Amino acid sequence: MLHRLIINVILLIAVMLSLPAKAFDLPELQQQLSLSPVVRGDFIQVREIALLDMPLQSQGQFLLSEKHGLLWEQQTPFPVSLTLAGETLRQRIPGQPETVVHANENPMAFYFSEMFLSLFHADTHVLKEQFNLSLTGDKNQWQLTLIPNAAPLTQVFKNIVLSGGDNIETLSLHELRGDKTTLTFSDIQHMPTVLSDEERLAFSH
Repeated sequence: MLHRLIINVILLIAVMLSLPAKAFDLPELQQQLSLSPVVRGDFIQVREIALLDMPLQSQGQFLLSEKHGLLWEQQTPFPVSLTLAGETLRQRIPGQPETVVHANENPMAFYFSEMFLSLFHADTHVLKEQFNLSLTGDKNQWQLTLIPNAAPLTQVFKNIVLSGGDNIETLSLHELRGDKTTLTFSDIQHMPTVLSDEERLAFSH
C-alpha cells in the first residue's frame, strides 16, 4: 500500500513537471518594469561606429521619475547633464550656456526621446505602434527584441534589443549603417521614491 502511494506521488510530480510553464508575456514584463515610480542607477554607454577603430565610451548616473521625467548625467569622458521633463529638453555643459529645446521646435528630437522612455518602461502599448515585438525567457532573465515597422525608425534602426530581470540591464540599438550603441545599467535603486531637493531642482530649471 505504501509502495503504491509513493509510486502515485512520483507519477503526479512527473505529470506536473511535464506541464508547460506559464509563458512570460509582454503585459507581465511591462508590469514588472513599472512597479516603482522612481528608478536610479549607473550607466555605461559604448558606441561602436563603423568608421572608427575604437568604440566611444561614456558613463554616469540616471534618474527616471514617472512624475518628473528623465535626468541623464554623464560624468566621463566629460560632464554633460540632460533633463527631459514634459515637452522641454535641457542640456547643461559646465562653462557653456544651457541649451533648451521645446517639443514644437524640434519634434523629431522629442519623438526619439519619448521612444527612449517607452523602452525604459517597456511600454508595450506605445512600442507596438512602432515595432514588432518578440519576447523570450522568463521574469528572471528575459530578452525583448524590437524590429521597427514604421518610419522614421525603419530609416535608422535595424533592431533594438533589451534584456534583464527585475530591471532592464542592457539596451542595444543596432543601426542600419552598421553603428551600434549598447547601454549597460547597474546599481539600480527604487528607493527613496521621493526626490531630493537637488533632484527636484534639476527638473525645475
